Amino acid sequence: MNRGPEFQEFMQRYFSSFMAAYFLSTYALAATFWLVWHTYCKACTRETLFPVSLFTLVFMLVTAHAAVVRGRDWGAWLVALFCVGSIIIVLPTYSYRPHLFIYSSALLTGLSTLLVLNSRKYREMCVQLFEYRQKRKADRVAVAKRPKVIRQRR
Repeated sequence: MNRGPEFQEFMQRYFSSFMAAYFLSTYALAATFWLVWHTYCKACTRETLFPVSLFTLVFMLVTAHAAVVRGRDWGAWLVALFCVGSIIIVLPTYSYRPHLFIYSSALLTGLSTLLVLNSRKYREMCVQLFEYRQKRKADRVAVAKRPKVIRQRR
């Protein structure tokens, strides 16, 4: 997509909802990760499992958001799955008496992310990004079908 007026209009309309979903889901994942490692996994070894699990979760979440940007509909579903999983994992940690702010903010940001993902604006953005993806695909096919001109060197 070039940086013409169409791009500026798209960014003005949808950038805020995309960034809200991105940062809310990132915080929900971080708070859930903290709660899991300070409640369920207190006795776990942290030398290898901690960084590997953190890297894997962050990589999957960033990949899901990148898929949304590239016009793939499964990206939004994966982000929603992360948020639902975050809520399901966080709820039972209440019996361990976690820090109340982190507990409540993990639940709140997970639910808020689901609310943003279900908003009309975010769904419009996903449809628009899918249409841009289809245009890019059609452009690649058109370029591939064009006859190639071979230039001779002098």
